[in-house]
Amino acid sequence: MRQSIRGYTDGVIEQVGAETNLASIAAELVAIKQVIDSSEDLRRVLSDSGVTAPARRAVVTELFQARVGERTLQMVGFVIDADRAGEFRADLGWLVERVQGAARNAAPMPQTVLGRIASEERLDGYATAVLAPLQNANELTRVEDELFSFMRIIDGSTELSAALGHREAPAAARRSLVEDLLSGKVDPTTMLLAAYAAQIGRPRDYRALIGYLVDRVAAESNRRLAEVRAPVELDASQREALATALSQIVGHGVEIRVTIDPSVLAGFVATIGDTVVDGSARHRLEILKERLASPEATITTGDRS
Repeated sequence: MRQSIRGYTDGVIEQVGAETNLASIAAELVAIKQVIDSSEDLRRVLSDSGVTAPARRAVVTELFQARVGERTLQMVGFVIDADRAGEFRADLGWLVERVQGAARNAAPMPQTVLGRIASEERLDGYATAVLAPLQNANELTRVEDELFSFMRIIDGSTELSAALGHREAPAAARRSLVEDLLSGKVDPTTMLLAAYAAQIGRPRDYRALIGYLVDRVAAESNRRLAEVRAPVELDASQREALATALSQIVGHGVEIRVTIDPSVLAGFVATIGDTVVDGSARHRLEILKERLASPEATITTGDRS
């Protein structure tokens, strides 16, 4: 289980908050798992390391987007992106149990304090979840600036640095201290990120984890830009449709920037951060959709509020 999946799930659970919403997401995750477990073709595709993550995510999106809520689809898509194909079913099973437990207001199992690298991986997943609702570059810049300012405050205060870095201080106490310091003074997203870093990592790593978050938020701007190569210019409606499709694939909103490239004979090739989406694979996805679409793919979960 990748730490980024744990962090992302924590972020979604914190954002959704209301027990009824979590119960609905949990029911939809169970339904998705049941469909996957009952379809040999679908299990094979989603566990095949020879099929790229964007292609596997596109299959899931096309099969389930009309049947489950957006949050549910994003969570499954993140699991696909974050771990090896062979681990997908085990990861999905963990995700179902974690969200079901949260819907019952059950506390998660105690976690050991993470080392620096594992903490950064967990923070990366958490940041993906809590930064997703931000709509524009100005909001991201504000969060980045506030985290950087907080880091400088820690550097300038021996007392605060000692309190946050004391190895005997419980994680809950350190998180509470960060929340008391930042509540009402910074963007809520800034406080969530800074508080979560205090909760998961070793006290001595806290300042470095805030520095990691500064860089992570800065990198988010690149994740929102889709560099698209196409053989011809795209009109406004085509750009809008492509932006919507790419947003579904990567799990967050994207801005389209198109470059004319005659070497792309048909369709498009889009690069979003580290993700490459090859539009020429569309025909293969349509074939997979026809093979996998069947009466057994019907999902009924009740309230999706």
